[in-house]
Amino acid sequence: MSAAELQDAKNDVLARFKAMLKEEDKTPWGTDSTLRRFLKAREFNLEDAYKMYTSCLRWRKENNIDKVLDKEPEKLAYFNKLVSCKFHGFDKLGRPVYIERVGKIHYPTLLEFLTVDDLVEIHIWQMEVMAKKCAESGAKLGKDVHKGVNIVDLEGLSMSHRHGLEFIRRCAKIDEQYYPETMGKLYIINAPRLFPFFWGICKAWVHPNTQKKIQVLAVNHEKVFRENIPLHFLAAEYGGKCTCGQFDADGNPKKVKTQEGKVEKEVFCVPIVDLQDMKDQLKYRGDEYDSLSHQTLSISAGTFEEVKVEGIEGDKNAGSLFTWNFKTVAKNIEFSVVCHPKKAFDSKEVKWQSISESKLKDEIPASAFSESFRKTEKFELLFPEKKDKHKGVFRSPVPCTLVFKFDNSYSWMTGKTVRYKLTSTCLTASSPTSTPHTESES
Repeated sequence: MSAAELQDAKNDVLARFKAMLKEEDKTPWGTDSTLRRFLKAREFNLEDAYKMYTSCLRWRKENNIDKVLDKEPEKLAYFNKLVSCKFHGFDKLGRPVYIERVGKIHYPTLLEFLTVDDLVEIHIWQMEVMAKKCAESGAKLGKDVHKGVNIVDLEGLSMSHRHGLEFIRRCAKIDEQYYPETMGKLYIINAPRLFPFFWGICKAWVHPNTQKKIQVLAVNHEKVFRENIPLHFLAAEYGGKCTCGQFDADGNPKKVKTQEGKVEKEVFCVPIVDLQDMKDQLKYRGDEYDSLSHQTLSISAGTFEEVKVEGIEGDKNAGSLFTWNFKTVAKNIEFSVVCHPKKAFDSKEVKWQSISESKLKDEIPASAFSESFRKTEKFELLFPEKKDKHKGVFRSPVPCTLVFKFDNSYSWMTGKTVRYKLTSTCLTASSPTSTPHTESES
């Protein structure tokens, strides 16, 4: 089939797709370019593309996504003080470039100021910003631009980044379901030896077609960037000629800094955030049961509320780590935790002894529930008990979900308010796994 015939076939599929749309499915957001993205994401299967598209429309309506850019996310100011990132120009195809120094993120500090929900809200806002930049670039160039380019700098990656896995998982799901075919390229640079461990976990959440767009540049990343991004748009620290890092927010030249007797001028287009000030703020706050990342839950009199937390699975022998703490604003509440294992395991695979020997503070030992794990039966991790505050740790040897129950059924007159923080991440892996394509020196 010639290129012209192929294009005619695609146009025919698009026309049939548009004919399937009901009146309520037709919105200004649903341009031909948008419809083509959903068709391509479902390999031009009309029924599958229609289901995906209408599901996205419902999500956008329920969450008022069309109005997201009307105001900045509530905690964006905290995010900008804790995450080094920036939209920085366009590549040679007119696609917006987004740079993030992921390796410099300290998730334990970040998650004291923002919840995972806060981070997801900011991610959605960023995706809408990118879509707007694509539309503006396309209008200027007179062509369809609907994809972006991401540069992910992993210099500084450490095991503390495990605490960001739940956020990454949720973003991957949102991007695949509601922003299909919007990634043009994702470059990973400065990947340390620890990277295969994280990629082994995250790649399960990334569609195979998207994985093909991820490129790890082990060497010569500046050369690759210069080939694909105009020099005046490329950040100076990544081989370009952009000098925006030499100026402050008001456009004035930055003052020369003296450090340890050496004169240095910062020229970073994507500045590295200074976390010390934010960490100092945490020291002065001084309440582990009421950080900025704690959430508020109101339980009416005579009722209960449940919160489910899914584990993050590491390699096949690693399991998941859960942590939690809460306090009531006034009086107490009946608190319990139920574990729902998702699969059985061979008892020989689990080193119960080594887990118990390295018992963490406030940890509930998993070995006490070995029989329930073997039978894949749900079990009470914590039996119901009235508390005004509690904190705990649990390491599960297999994938599972914890259900935290705040029960106020016994109180028919008084509602309760709880401040809580529930987290999950993976345990350390025992061996590396395969990684995306790596660009090596030829």
